[in-house]
Amino acid sequence: MKNEFEKRKPTAVQIVIATILSRIKEGRYIPGQYLIAGDLMEELKLSKAPVREAIHVLVGEGVIELLQNRSARIRSLSMDELIDFSEVWAAVGGVNVRLAADYMHLKGNKALVKQALKPIIESEKTKNSADFFASVSNLHLVLSEISGNNYITEMVNRSNFGHFYRHISGIFPGAHWRRHVDAFQKITAAILEGKGDVAERIYRKHMQWVIAHLKTAINQL
Repeated sequence: MKNEFEKRKPTAVQIVIATILSRIKEGRYIPGQYLIAGDLMEELKLSKAPVREAIHVLVGEGVIELLQNRSARIRSLSMDELIDFSEVWAAVGGVNVRLAADYMHLKGNKALVKQALKPIIESEKTKNSADFFASVSNLHLVLSEISGNNYITEMVNRSNFGHFYRHISGIFPGAHWRRHVDAFQKITAAILEGKGDVAERIYRKHMQWVIAHLKTAINQL
């Protein structure tokens, strides 16, 4: 039987937030694009109040920025911000893969990890970077739910996490598809074997390469 929280329907504000974030993830909203509140009101059949509140929530998350003329647009992250986020996630993501490895002995967990890896591998064929990072995000979510670490789950679900991935998908995998996919295959292989320390080491090494690549890109600007 579902509890009261599970029965509760999303609020109008939550619907607007989910709509905006899904469109960013899908590439329908891109960095720098203006948001027209009236369009959202008409599409979602909502009044101005929840749309404006949702926009202000996402301003606080760093996803949207308000301009002097009171218009709103999808905020563009600088290369420095991408590096800062990558450095934080190198640590948190490393902990995430290590913790999940401790639960591979429980029934069904290995199947969940293998299933989450599949779209990462398949994305190399389509060369769709947005799909790749959406799949990586989903893998992290699956791992955090397996370990039961609610703090990491909350981080993965936060809007600025998806916003970061949407930005970085314009840079990676680029010409390095095999390297990215191979890294996650090795990480998940270590997780499935219950070797959390190995998985964390591979993940951190891969993220160090990503960060170095971003820093090189800055120097070339």
